[in-house]
Amino acid sequence: MADFYKEFLSKNFQKHIYYNRDWYRHNFTITLFMGRVALERIWRKLALKQVKNN
Repeated sequence: MADFYKEFLSKNFQKHIYYNRDWYRHNFTITLFMGRVALERIWRKLALKQVKNN
């Protein structure tokens, strides 16, 4: 089994590199969107507090 897996990984090394790169890129994009949403929510809360105080 170990020999098969080692051969499989060696044979598909480039595919794994591309997959991992795309996976990290995808997750980084999702994280950026989540951060943007969080900042917009904070901004709205601050804006609402300012309107209530005036």
